[in-house]
Amino acid sequence: MKTQINPAYCKGCNICIYICPKKVYVKSDNLSEQGYFVPIVSAPENCFNHGRTGKMSCELCVLSCPEQAITWISEE
Repeated sequence: MKTQINPAYCKGCNICIYICPKKVYVKSDNLSEQGYFVPIVSAPENCFNHGRTGKMSCELCVLSCPEQAITWISEE
């Protein structure tokens, strides 16, 4: 599994950047259509859940996102 940020929901609060213990996200210089700097998933391979198919071991970014803009997608 890997994380994906939906730019339509993200308000650029950057909580995911600060909360992630594995530094999966970085700040972006590109504005979304809503005018926010949406973080980038720069190192998905560093995520605790990378390559997992069973129960997730870390969901801090998903649980901390106030806009529910972060989701899990299959790596296939």
